[in-house]
Amino acid sequence: MIKLIATAESVEQGTALLEAGVDRLIIGESEYGLRLPKTMTFEEMGELIDIAHQQDKEVVIAANAILHNDKINRARDYLQAVRAIHPDLLMVGDTGLIQIMKEPSYAFPYIYDAGVLVTSPGQVNFWAQFGAVGALVAREVPLVELRDMAPESNIPLMVQVYGATCIHQSGRPLLENYYNYVEKDTQDLKHEELFLSEPRKKETHYSIFQDSHGTHIYASDDLNLLPHLNTLKEIGIQEWYMDGIYTRGEAFVQIAQIFNQARKAIENKQWTEELAEELSAQVVRLHPENRELSTGFFFYDRETVQ
Repeated sequence: MIKLIATAESVEQGTALLEAGVDRLIIGESEYGLRLPKTMTFEEMGELIDIAHQQDKEVVIAANAILHNDKINRARDYLQAVRAIHPDLLMVGDTGLIQIMKEPSYAFPYIYDAGVLVTSPGQVNFWAQFGAVGALVAREVPLVELRDMAPESNIPLMVQVYGATCIHQSGRPLLENYYNYVEKDTQDLKHEELFLSEPRKKETHYSIFQDSHGTHIYASDDLNLLPHLNTLKEIGIQEWYMDGIYTRGEAFVQIAQIFNQARKAIENKQWTEELAEELSAQVVRLHPENRELSTGFFFYDRETVQ
């Protein structure tokens, strides 16, 4: 069964995404959740979890940040608070948190999300031995590698099919440091949509933002694999993830509806190249105008991504 998975920025958007056909939502708070469109309070998360469960759908709480000792020391209290609102899964990448989750009082099924490290069935199957029930594959893994990876993995693989992709994270406040250097008010960091350009390549535009976890830089092109969803199904990858960090509000809900339409066509054996082109064009129209779309690493060969 194909599952559509999407981030949600609020209770209202999460509810709309469920109505649009999304099967599993990813939400989180600010301290342990990483690169979410917006963070929520535990009360808000609990409300959305109840709404999802009434529809027999799932909610994942993102606890996928890189954790320093202070957050590891508070992790047991965090996990107790998470358990109290009854999510279905966590999304975890820090081995320190996984170590704590080995304790019976804090055990929780989780999706392994360690960014660029999730590139082989060996990596996936290792963490399956320690409670992982799924894994979010690194965005850098191309189709040629996914074909080999899918049948050898013992737990379901989740692959991003839409949205922005992070290419670098630093734990340092790089933007704040720069603003201080040029004597600009750091309060502007909260209100500006910022981009980096490469020297002598003014056409490049890498989104960049700073939060409590550090500084995050995103690829110039966002991902759109809608025309190739049938290929993913054919190789056995049926958990399709949409990231809405830079596609907000109703536009993201409408894009989720389009991906749901594509899923139904594939499941009903009504998928055609013409339909793929039509639906992909709809996604392009809804996508933010200042952001481009591509297939990312999907069609790279093995040698290119080594």
